[in-house]
Order: sequence, then structure tokens, then C-alpha cells
Amino acid sequence: MKLLHTITLGVLAFGLAHPALAQGHDHHKHRQEARGEAHADHMLESYSEVASALYKDDLAGARKAAAGMVKHDKDSAMAKPARAIADSQSLDEARKHFQTLSEVAVPIARTENTMHVAHCPMAMNGKGADWLQKSKDEIRNPYFGAKMPHCGKFKD
Repeated sequence: MKLLHTITLGVLAFGLAHPALAQGHDHHKHRQEARGEAHADHMLESYSEVASALYKDDLAGARKAAAGMVKHDKDSAMAKPARAIADSQSLDEARKHFQTLSEVAVPIARTENTMHVAHCPMAMNGKGADWLQKSKDEIRNPYFGAKMPHCGKFKD
């Protein structure tokens, strides 16, 4: 009984000495959140590489960056459209799948608050489409590349 009392007091003293533990602070949860933020950052960084390659009319670069997204997390919401870009045989096909990728990435980026949403009203046969950019310096339209590199405007 005396040993149990000593252990209980020791645990209590340790908890009081470490306020985070005394308050029920969940370190595991914070490690998961940090990994989630790092994961989102990595996926958005790769997304940015895909967008940049499409802006430059670089199908091989877009395919490579998209394949990297899939390799990083094949179960991510961004993986299926990224796989479609990686498998694309033309810039037009890759850009069509990029719109789907953007539809998934934009809400993620808004929660991370790390990128800017841009919109081109002429993309997707005049239906319009959004994409993300790191910088607001200049529109870099991934849907038209060299044909209309600066078509669009920032939404935020």
C-alpha cells in the first residue's frame, strides 16, 4: 500500500511539474497535426510544380511532379487526379485532369492559407477554372500556357 501511495504521489508530482501533462495535453495529437501540415505542404508544393510545368507547356515536367504526388501519398484525395496527370499523353489531357486536381487542392490550400487562388474565365471551354499559385506577382495560367500565359485574375 505504501508503495502504491508513493507511486501515486510521484505521478502527481510529475504531472504538476509538467503542466502540459496535468492539463491532459496530447503530444501524439500534435505530432499527427504537425505531420498533417507537413504532408499538406508537401502535396501543395508538388501541386505547384505541376502548375508551373503546365504554365511552361512542359508535359514531361507536369507528369513527373504529379507522379511524385502519387508516390508521396497514394491514398490522398489529390492522388487520383495526380495519377491521371502522370498518365496523360498530351498537354490538353493533363490540363483537363489538372482542373480536377485543383478542385481538390483549393480547399486544402485555403485551410493551410499558403497559396493564392486564381481563376481563368476562359479555361475548360469557357466554363472557367481555378488554380493555386504561391505568388501574386503575376498570373501564370497553367490551363493555356504559352497561348495565354497571363489570362485570369486572383480571387483572394
